[in-house]
Amino acid sequence: MHTGKCAVIVGASIAGLSAAQALVGQFERIVIIERDEFPVQAEARAGVPQGLHAHSLLPGGLTALNALFGDFDTLLREGGAKVTDWGQLKYEFPGQPALPLRNFNMPFFMCSRPFVEHVIRRRVESQRGVVILAGRRVKEFIAAPNGDSVVGVKCVTRDGADEVHEAALVIDASGRGELTLDFLRATGRPMPDESTVGIDYHAFSVIVEAPERFRREAVPLLTMPDRKHGSRLGCLLAREDDYIFAYLGVRGEAVLPDDWPGFVDLAGKLSTGTMHAVLRHATPRGRVRHYLFPESRRRHFERIENWPRGLIPFGDVICRVNPVYAQGMTTAFKEAVILRDLLDSRRYFSQPIDGLAQALLSAAGPLLDNVWTLSAVPDLAHPGTRGERTDDLAEILAYSDAVHRAAFVDTGVHELLFRVLGLVEPAAKLYSSDIVARVRDVAAQAM
Repeated sequence: MHTGKCAVIVGASIAGLSAAQALVGQFERIVIIERDEFPVQAEARAGVPQGLHAHSLLPGGLTALNALFGDFDTLLREGGAKVTDWGQLKYEFPGQPALPLRNFNMPFFMCSRPFVEHVIRRRVESQRGVVILAGRRVKEFIAAPNGDSVVGVKCVTRDGADEVHEAALVIDASGRGELTLDFLRATGRPMPDESTVGIDYHAFSVIVEAPERFRREAVPLLTMPDRKHGSRLGCLLAREDDYIFAYLGVRGEAVLPDDWPGFVDLAGKLSTGTMHAVLRHATPRGRVRHYLFPESRRRHFERIENWPRGLIPFGDVICRVNPVYAQGMTTAFKEAVILRDLLDSRRYFSQPIDGLAQALLSAAGPLLDNVWTLSAVPDLAHPGTRGERTDDLAEILAYSDAVHRAAFVDTGVHELLFRVLGLVEPAAKLYSSDIVARVRDVAAQAM
């Protein structure tokens, strides 16, 4: 039994493709509309500039992908993704040695974002009833005569031809979400409340080749910033093509790198010398790429009454956080699992689309609360960040530092910390009575 005849998804990036997979079997026809044309191979495309930069498929994201596709880890391996244990991440936190390398039985796949998207797209487009229409710009969502629902989309092809696609369900996975906002305005509804954290974060990435001994010793690597002396972060990740992604993230820098020597020089200003040592022996295999992320934003669509039937905002349209925490892809995958489960639970409803968006926004609330907290709290630690700071921010940051110190000597704390960072467990688990006691014990022993 199908939920509806046709669903339209705007955007064929990570979020849109994941949403499409969640709809498979629920609709007779699933149409995905994308502005870009797709490359034949796994390559970055114009509509996804962040695809040129290092990305992480967190363990929680892999779990969600396997829930959606059944065997996604196999597809990644077959495509060349490099895999290690999440506990093998060389995690450097200021004021202490790198956390010991441990095994937590959490696979960590390293590959580029275009590769992940390419593998997902090939799998989704092979599904029965799925059609991907590339080279089209969606102009607007079509409202029912009384304005209470969305009944389709209007788009234009590259040669200027207009198209109309009727739909029982429209998912806005376009990223910016202007189509949803325009529809709300056009039908007399209020704009959503927004939570924002202004960061003006600069990301720099370059693909490099490095001797094998450096790969063994320092990949994967994450060097966290020393909040007392700046905000510089460094990262090294393997790729599916046997090269390495070198990544630097900064804010408030007077001089930003635009070439390889400048990139290496900036790496030398990190809180440790690990990444700089690798780069001094590495060879760039491309130019330095720059990406500016002005602010994290969460739109509280769940607060809007009389939400239009048949319209679902999805992925970055709802919540987009600082990409340095690598949460974007995983959040979209988890949202897709929630959507799939909701549709399954409504399969025999007489009107399964009624209230679906509200149910999704409600069910995804805890996920988004957690992601927002994990991003906003460390960002607000930096003086130049724009946003509302709670009275207990200093206390939260102090406890976070204590957890990191405890993780060095307590394997259980280390594993839970990584499960939280990997979006396997919520951050609230770090505040359980058992973990708090263990963190305090380590702190007491250090005095």
